[in-house]
Formats: sequence, C-alpha cells, structure tokens
Amino acid sequence: MRPKFNFDFPIAQDQALELLVGVMDNDDHPIEGRSAGNHLMLVIPIKDRHFWSPWLNIEARENDLPDPNTHIQGRFSPNPSVWTAFMLVYSSLAVLAFLAAMFAASQLIMGNPPWAFYFLIPIILIAAAMYWASLIGQKIAHEQMQLLYRVTLETLAHSSGIETLTHPEP
Repeated sequence: MRPKFNFDFPIAQDQALELLVGVMDNDDHPIEGRSAGNHLMLVIPIKDRHFWSPWLNIEARENDLPDPNTHIQGRFSPNPSVWTAFMLVYSSLAVLAFLAAMFAASQLIMGNPPWAFYFLIPIILIAAAMYWASLIGQKIAHEQMQLLYRVTLETLAHSSGIETLTHPEP
C-alpha cells in the first residue's frame, strides 16, 4: 500500500545526500524536509499541505562497487499521525472481531444461536470503508507524490550526468 522506488546513481553517498539537502533548503523548490544521517524525509510545504499529503522517506546507501555508487530507496507514506490513526483503528477492529468471533464460538459450543457473529458485519464494513478512503487519499495525493518523486530523481540524475532518466511512476 505504500509505493516505493529504488535507484542507483553513479555518485558518492555524501554527494547525493548533500544534493537532496540542498533541494530542501532551496526556496525555488516546493519541498521541505529533514535529514538525519543517511535518511531524509521530504514533505510538501505547510501552505500546500492537506490531510492526504504524502511524505517521502529516502534512504541513501553506498554500494560496494569500485566506483562511487549510491543506492537510493524511497518510500511514500501519509503523515505519521494519519498513519498511526489508521493503524490504531485497524488494530482495534481486529481485537473487536476476535472478541466477537470468540463469543460467537462459545455460543455455538453451548448450543445457543451465535448472534455475536452479527458484530462482525459492521467491523468488516468499517475496515472496508477505511481501505477505500485510503485509496481515495492516494489518488488525491498522486500529484504531490509525483512532485516529490520527480524532484528527487531529477536532482540526482542531473548531478550524475544522466541526461534522460527513464523511470516508472511510483
């Protein structure tokens, strides 16, 4: 559910990180972010950010090749607070489904009608609605995802001397 991409660029890891940090600090690019070690987090500026705005987490690792070569792995995610809320609700729904199923199973064992199975219907509907909402959110955030993706790859490709970069969409 979280789109990702991987690329190798013929530049040193320090240079790749320096270029990407430079993009974050450049006022001409509509991107903000933070960096820690070989990890960067690129985001859309607050003025353009909305509930579904993506965050791009990038990890740069140096490959064990004779020439300087950096492996870039990027993974898109929603805002961490949105991600946490979704996971909390999904976890709660799983616990409620387990409890309803156990109660219904005990009703069956005792020879009673298993009416507790009816609690599974709204749980499944809520989980399906949340999944559907996340797909709609990805469609809403698609343009901003493309912006983060394009700026990242074009920055590294230009400095690597790669003139045309053929890449799949995330």
